Amino acid sequence: MSGSVTITPEGLHRRSLFKSTQFDDIEDVLQKASVLRIDPGRIVIAAGQPNKRLYLVIEGTLQVRLDSLENPPVARITAGEMFGELSVIDGDYTSAFVVTETPCRILGLDGDVLWELFRRTPYVAHNLLSMLAKRLRYSNKIIEGLQSKLSGS
Repeated sequence: MSGSVTITPEGLHRRSLFKSTQFDDIEDVLQKASVLRIDPGRIVIAAGQPNKRLYLVIEGTLQVRLDSLENPPVARITAGEMFGELSVIDGDYTSAFVVTETPCRILGLDGDVLWELFRRTPYVAHNLLSMLAKRLRYSNKIIEGLQSKLSGS
């Protein structure tokens, strides 16, 4: 179910994607976004599918599953975090399943809206890059730990 955007200037700065952003600079662009209310157990993104939307979690928890819905979750996404951004940025298919674990309220930003936000304020692009860098560093630590276990160190 979709609704109107309900992010306030106060709520905006609590979301990492919009940190340091002036609400007045992007308010009209955010009106083009939609707020989705999704029940638990629903697939928001399916692996290997096209996706043209970045999702920002306002409330709730989602699970990330690789390869199959039957696989255990490899990560959880909570309020303030995002998903779907890679396929918006590179135009490739999605790489994982993202499934709601609890009732969720999610801000959906179509690619053209995201690019307009980038043009309006460099903070959104900077924040997105920072979030991606943190995720990559976290993934690198997991890989490093697995390599250590495999090598017996």
